[in-house]
Amino acid sequence: MGGLKSSYRQAVLIWIAMVFSIFAYLLVVECIKSDVPFLKKDSSSPEVFPMKVFLLSFASLTVFLIWFVRSQVLCGRASKAFKNSPSRLLFCSLATNLLCETVAITGLTLFLLTRNPLSFYPFLVLSLTLFAYFFPRYDQWKEWVAKVEGVDAPVVWLPQSLFPRPEFYQGGAPAPGIFPGQPEGSHLRQAAQDGMHRSA
Repeated sequence: MGGLKSSYRQAVLIWIAMVFSIFAYLLVVECIKSDVPFLKKDSSSPEVFPMKVFLLSFASLTVFLIWFVRSQVLCGRASKAFKNSPSRLLFCSLATNLLCETVAITGLTLFLLTRNPLSFYPFLVLSLTLFAYFFPRYDQWKEWVAKVEGVDAPVVWLPQSLFPRPEFYQGGAPAPGIFPGQPEGSHLRQAAQDGMHRSA
């Protein structure tokens, strides 16, 4: 669990740093929005509208992209590229944070095209919501690692001496008969004779 705790601390530090970068984008918007008002463009203008549609489409697909990346890293083919579970979880958290931040970057790009701060604020709220939802939680990490290690654990080999086999009559005192009145060991002799008759 030492490696898991170390990876989790790194994931939390990365999460905090990337959330602070979102507020840095907000500071840029607040500093620029009133600087050059004559450059402000309508978001429906011919040169801006196609880019706006593309950016909005990309932002709306981010949630599905996060789900796809996380499923591939944690359970898909990409999971085989990692040495252990903590490194896999750390990379998954980093990839998720990057995708959450792309939403804010999309809003910042749209703001730079239109110089309209209202085109940035919705992306800012969506990005922070995704960051809050996908915050790394240690209890979930431990539960996931326990499940993965339980599935990937090798089959334990047990010596046959732990499972006693039935003892057969090999000479010495004959085994008792099965039915009352039957001579001792007669059921074994009868089984041997039946086998000889069938083989003949």
